[in-house]
Amino acid sequence: MNSQLKFNELEKRVQSLELALSSLLRKDTIPEGMTQLTSIAAEMGLSTSKAEELARNCGVMIVRQGNGHIVHEAKFREAALIVIKGAKRKYGSKYWYHPLIGKFIMTVRPQV
Repeated sequence: MNSQLKFNELEKRVQSLELALSSLLRKDTIPEGMTQLTSIAAEMGLSTSKAEELARNCGVMIVRQGNGHIVHEAKFREAALIVIKGAKRKYGSKYWYHPLIGKFIMTVRPQV
């Protein structure tokens, strides 16, 4: 009985978040705490496709807006820093590797 109550509460929260996001997206505004995926990907030194893969694999909220995507900024930064710190690179190679996103090129090292 208790798990059913928790599920119902969670379902209501998800529905209210979906309604809030859809109303904000119609106005072409970015909700507070969210940012363009392309800009934060460049800041972290990742390509847009790898940043999108990172967001999806780490459970970061990602929403399509127009032609691009927006992500929860704080959660994405946290996930990206964990992946970047855990990535390995062979000596002399330009490619980095992490199991969550595979092989990638890091254009800049993010400031911690």
